Amino acid sequence: MRSHQLVYCVVLIGIFGAFAKVAPARLRDLWRKFERRLSELARHKTLSWVGLSVLVLVVRAALLPVWPIPKPSIYDEFSYLLQADTFAHGRLINPPHPLWQFFESTYILQQPTYASRFPPAPAMAMAAGQLIFGHPWFGVWLSAGLLAGILCWALQGWLPPGWALYGAFIGLNLCLFSYWMNSYWGGAVTAIGGALVIGAWVRITRAKRWRYAWLFGIGAVIVILARPFEGLVLLAPALITLAIADRSARVWLPIALIGITGACWFAYDNYRVTGHPLRLPYREYYDQYEIVPPFSFMPISTAPRTLRPFDLESRNRETYDNARSWRLLVDRPMDWLVLLRHYYGNLIWLLPVAAFAPLLWHSQRTRFAAILMAIIGAASLIEVWWYPHYAAPFAAALLMLAVQSMRHLRQWAHSGRAVGHFLVGAMAVSVLVVTVVSEARAIVTHRTMDQIQTKNANKGNAEQALLASRPGHHVIFVRYRQVDTAHDEWIYNSADIDAAPVIWARDMGRTENARLIRYYPGRSFWLFEPEESMTFKPY
Repeated sequence: MRSHQLVYCVVLIGIFGAFAKVAPARLRDLWRKFERRLSELARHKTLSWVGLSVLVLVVRAALLPVWPIPKPSIYDEFSYLLQADTFAHGRLINPPHPLWQFFESTYILQQPTYASRFPPAPAMAMAAGQLIFGHPWFGVWLSAGLLAGILCWALQGWLPPGWALYGAFIGLNLCLFSYWMNSYWGGAVTAIGGALVIGAWVRITRAKRWRYAWLFGIGAVIVILARPFEGLVLLAPALITLAIADRSARVWLPIALIGITGACWFAYDNYRVTGHPLRLPYREYYDQYEIVPPFSFMPISTAPRTLRPFDLESRNRETYDNARSWRLLVDRPMDWLVLLRHYYGNLIWLLPVAAFAPLLWHSQRTRFAAILMAIIGAASLIEVWWYPHYAAPFAAALLMLAVQSMRHLRQWAHSGRAVGHFLVGAMAVSVLVVTVVSEARAIVTHRTMDQIQTKNANKGNAEQALLASRPGHHVIFVRYRQVDTAHDEWIYNSADIDAAPVIWARDMGRTENARLIRYYPGRSFWLFEPEESMTFKPY
């Protein structure tokens, strides 16, 4: 249904238009009264952004009985969960296991430490959820709910209150129904950092409210600790234009203090994971396991890499070759279309953005946002992969352009009729109806995106079933035959491998497996062949 949402919205707008012509005056008065009430609510700025956060949190929590906590299945998610579990236990890293070769897994370092390859910010939120509520997803839940409010707050600095609320409405789908809320892949934490930067920037440069320099610094640290490259792409123009607008110590001293503190912490985290303050875990993982670089201008590595049972490199090499060829001109616009579908929830919001693009570029109000999007658009051309959460620092800017285009649309009149005014309301209502129906259908039929993933999403259930039928401690040897994708990886363990009731290990043959059997006396050992069946055989 998702692919047809734009069409459904257009049809609904047509129905609303036909109905508006014959609707009695009393109904039109009720609609105007509803609009006035929303405008009055929007003028209570703090109530608006706090209320949106609470709304998202309450709605998603209320849906848990029919839409339960998502299960991880993508290898990025398992890596973040390892990192969150490590933080929740009060550590930045875990020491390497003596028999670490059995536990090698995608996007997870085993040497020089047992750690995730990712920057720490998203996992810090998940660790908070694990500590406070007992499950890392609640950290995702909290960050996605907070994002809804922070986006509204950021837009309030750029737009009149009613339009800021309108923009936050556009972003509700991103905060509530997208994978930013319903997976462990990240996005919300990074977007919070970007929204803080963009919202604080306008308050400092235009309203001269210098106290927001502290929030600018906090947002800058968050985006760097979440997505260093895209964070720098955002911060470079933001810092340059901020320096042009104001060079006073009351602005730059808070930013410098917070920035230096964040940089020191980041360097220390790098040092603990890789042994060097300037060596990212991402780089360490790349040097050990991958040959395809993250940027298309970098050459393919010719150094030998550790072999895996998955054919990762041929797929990655194909993506790399496409990123260096004319196919990028086709693939990257499609990537951006998918990105915009996630951020806007419905591509109907893209139509006024495209129609009023020249005005958005030349408008003093939105020029900074337009410049930011041009910069990240250019930067995306040098990245080999491009997923929606890569542009998370720019989420507030994307919403601002959508709202400003709706403001231009609202002024459109035809034959003396306020067609634009009608469209602004009709588009919002049609998107709301289509989104609610579409998501309700997916939830009731258990076809949400987090529920139609690969088989390894059942890993947790398989562990619980084993423990229920055979209480005790177990080791599961996973034997791969021919697997095409690392999404079918099963070997993921907690931060403290030895303490886990169920340990997943790679089958390395009878002779090598005997070493692990001797290391874990008293455990039961099982063989699991995911391509054959979903059952465990005694080993």
